[in-house]
Amino acid sequence: MDLEVNIQDTILNIRVAILIKTKNGFVLEKSPNGYFYFIGGRIRINETSEETAKREILEEMSIKIEKLTFKTIIENFFISKENQSIHEICFVYIADDELEIHDLMPGHVECPSADFRNMDIRPKVIKDYILNNDNRSHVIFKDF
Repeated sequence: MDLEVNIQDTILNIRVAILIKTKNGFVLEKSPNGYFYFIGGRIRINETSEETAKREILEEMSIKIEKLTFKTIIENFFISKENQSIHEICFVYIADDELEIHDLMPGHVECPSADFRNMDIRPKVIKDYILNNDNRSHVIFKDF
């Protein structure tokens, strides 16, 4: 069971995002709505954030990664396209090894870091975190 709780008029999501480095940049997913986001997903009950990160990489890329480094926790507050208030706690990890990408699953793309400034990457705070070489262990972002 995913850690998603509806409290009053807000949905609380507890999830992970994984920065998967490649020779040219990072692996991202493309939303049907046109924006990009990092591979990840909701943490399940009794699952650690690191276990979730490894599971998500295996599920989404069919790659088993053993070495991940914790980067930051992002508290992200935003309004969804359905006009729902979201409070998201996101554990961000980075894969320690640079991956050589041959075949990506549909919806996944390898994005050169040089293109990040012009891309709609969400949550925006992760994009800013990478571009600014931010090293804070806790980031709070409110987009409303």
